[in-house]
Amino acid sequence: MIYRMATYPLICLLLITSGLTTATARTFDKIVAYVNDDIVTKRELDVLVNQRAIELQQVYRFSEREARNEAERQRGELLDRLIRQMLLLEAALTLKLTVSDAEVEQYVQEFKNRYQIETDEEFKKQLNKEGMTVVAFREQAERNLKAEKLVMGRIVPRLQVRDSEIQKFFEENQDQLPVKADKVNLRHIFIAYEPTETDRNAAYEKVGNARDEISVPGSDFEEIAKRYTSKQNTTSQAGMLIEATTGELNRFPEVFQNVLANLAAGEISEPIEGNEGLYLFKVETKDDKMIGFRYLIVPLEISVEAMQAAREQSVEVFKKLEDGEDFSTLATTHSDDVETRSNGGNLGVRSLTELNPRTRAIIEPLAAGTYSNPHETESGVHIFKVDARNTPDLTEAEKQQITSILRQQRFQEEWDAYTDSLISNAYIQIKLKE
Repeated sequence: MIYRMATYPLICLLLITSGLTTATARTFDKIVAYVNDDIVTKRELDVLVNQRAIELQQVYRFSEREARNEAERQRGELLDRLIRQMLLLEAALTLKLTVSDAEVEQYVQEFKNRYQIETDEEFKKQLNKEGMTVVAFREQAERNLKAEKLVMGRIVPRLQVRDSEIQKFFEENQDQLPVKADKVNLRHIFIAYEPTETDRNAAYEKVGNARDEISVPGSDFEEIAKRYTSKQNTTSQAGMLIEATTGELNRFPEVFQNVLANLAAGEISEPIEGNEGLYLFKVETKDDKMIGFRYLIVPLEISVEAMQAAREQSVEVFKKLEDGEDFSTLATTHSDDVETRSNGGNLGVRSLTELNPRTRAIIEPLAAGTYSNPHETESGVHIFKVDARNTPDLTEAEKQQITSILRQQRFQEEWDAYTDSLISNAYIQIKLKE
């Protein structure tokens, strides 16, 4: 990964270093580049490399050794950037751009704040360590501000971002941005594994044992549910206390609604057969407005023969889809999901974040109007279809974030293009390797 130097809006920060040494000291220092009538010395470049190493440690959490190695690797890039900024300064001076005393004072104060320098005496000592006086620093600050004005006048007006560009950036970079999950209109055809009579009897015996345990005063429903519910069903709420208003019960499967409507507080249901196995419900609290309940599921163990029969049936249904038959019609005639079969397998509108990871992995790549291959789950085989999908609109905060990214990218492009033009008309000789 390349960690690039920030250039906007603190575009002239690096220029400070070019004035940290006196003219006399520069005369006896090794020259690494000629830039028109000016020079860059090895010491000046070393200061930049040191500053970059500190930045990598503080901002990107590099170790001291890693930061030093990475900064040294960027020595050429740092020199290139310094040369470009020197040319910007030269252009600003040629154009006779002006800066007020108030602007210089603000620049100096911001510098002090950035490096947590509290007093003028401390500021003077810090500059003296770098071989620079306060007067020289202010002069350098004035030149920096002139270069910044040049850039802001030439480049910033070109940084306008249109709404269409924001949307395009979002669509092309969703994997690198905070998740904003699509909502999908979803259907499915579910071919259930049908247990044999032996399988069914074993499950009823098991759920009967679970009911006996739950009926014991002081028993821990949640602990019992964890033992009996399939370990493969990691997303299940089995055993947990679920609280809902009477209106919210409409969102639960029909088997939940029917059982809970007839149970009083403290009562345990008889075993109820559902899509995932045999259910047991216990109502903890109940009044006219709220209900608190728990449930567990004992899966119906399926024989190999039964699983193979479901696979074969799903292949037949999938072939009919491939031959052009209507998905909803096939769901009505072939799906074993009693809750959605009558409405063509319609699961309603779902956010991708609501789906369990396995189901989401199947549905996420599907475009509107397409369906999946058959996919096996613990209880049967599913074929999913996405009728439509909708990406939620970006919020104003998200638009601002993307706008900032695009402006930063465009600024870098414009900055490079403008300084390239300055380089093409300048005399530059680099002696870095020597």
